[in-house]
Amino acid sequence: MVNVAALLSQALPYATVYALAAQGELFLERAGLFNLGLEGMIYLSAGVTAIISLYTGSPVYGLLAGIVSSIVLALLYGFFVITLGADQAVTGLSIVFLGIGLGDVVGRATGGAVTPSIGILANDLIVVLALLVLPIVLYFMLFRSWLGYVVRSLGENVATARALGVPVTLTRIAALIINGALVGLAGSYLFFTGPLGSRWVSMSLLGWGWMSLGIVILGYWHPVGVVAASYLVGLLYAMRPLLETVGIPSSIADVTPYLVVIIALAVISALYEKMNVKPPTAIWSR
Repeated sequence: MVNVAALLSQALPYATVYALAAQGELFLERAGLFNLGLEGMIYLSAGVTAIISLYTGSPVYGLLAGIVSSIVLALLYGFFVITLGADQAVTGLSIVFLGIGLGDVVGRATGGAVTPSIGILANDLIVVLALLVLPIVLYFMLFRSWLGYVVRSLGENVATARALGVPVTLTRIAALIINGALVGLAGSYLFFTGPLGSRWVSMSLLGWGWMSLGIVILGYWHPVGVVAASYLVGLLYAMRPLLETVGIPSSIADVTPYLVVIIALAVISALYEKMNVKPPTAIWSR
């Protein structure tokens, strides 16, 4: 018989990673940019967290270093897109390859050693932050404050926002820093709570960034919707062992969350189109 309480609890680590990364991307897209580089940012922050935690003996230093490394990639993305006028999609994909390459280099330097891990208290604090505190803060910031009006104006009509005196470049740089910090925290947390637990294994932490991008759409660019979608996807991951117990091959069980999300995105996109619901318009142009 399925232990529902245990299943709901097992979904929390997965949901936390997705909620952090997706809310970081949500904030950036509300500011009129979209960063396809989440995959590389998560991977690099995990690798940096691994090496710094191992050589300093402090998971806190590792977590902070992981966040900083992700912010650097986010600002690099901003430099090319905002300053040089590069294409957002191409730049984001370049960040993916750069982040995975660098992350693997620094992660392999640990030699696969088990690093110090965050404690139960720190784990619980991050879960509460990602799934309860952050969506509430983002909701009030984006939809109930003057600052949120400024940010959302960049995601709806950049020309009008600029004409009204909104500091477009400065606001988007701030959004990139928030994006990088939350995605970096997601990568660091993933390293500590991942399937191999505080030990670096090359290519074992892939796929999280792509899924986070899909969750932003499933949650309709809204903090509460994004967290709800994150938890539902987390449940899909937690249910994989149950699928195997009913005779479904492990290879199929492992890809089930991805298949479900792809199908859900197709259905949701069709519904959005019929309802004339659109994303922040400015993410499709600078």
